[in-house]
Amino acid sequence: MKQGVLILILGLALGTVSFAGVYYLRTAGSRHLLNEPRPELAWLKKEFKLSDAEFARISQLHAGYLPGCAARCQRIEEQNTRLRELFTQSRELTPEIQRLLALRAQMRADCEAEMMKHFLAVSQTMPPDQGRRYLEWVEQQTFMGGHAMEQSHHAHHHE
Repeated sequence: MKQGVLILILGLALGTVSFAGVYYLRTAGSRHLLNEPRPELAWLKKEFKLSDAEFARISQLHAGYLPGCAARCQRIEEQNTRLRELFTQSRELTPEIQRLLALRAQMRADCEAEMMKHFLAVSQTMPPDQGRRYLEWVEQQTFMGGHAMEQSHHAHHHE
């Protein structure tokens, strides 16, 4: 009986060590990316095979873009909050709600334009082939792919 318990304990220990070793080896790349100067962009360096100089320039662009982006998002969220308040007070499309909708739409358009400028600047920092591939990725991953409501309407019209 003692031999069976010892074999079980050794088996569990070996399994645990094996799991930890495989886990450590399989996550080494991800852990390395976390040690990069800008870990949130490290995937970009790896995916698009950027040199250190290209990555440094993109990191600068990113750092310059973030404050304006955060401010635009804050203003849009303030408009969303105000719109919710107005909508709970009135179940009609008032002139104030219409004005707010137009203002919010303009803010979103401005945000998307600034985002597009940023994406283009980033792509121009990359080697041409990688820049094109980056813009293809941007198209698939961002507002250019359409919003959920647009996609829903598109799906209903093509059924």
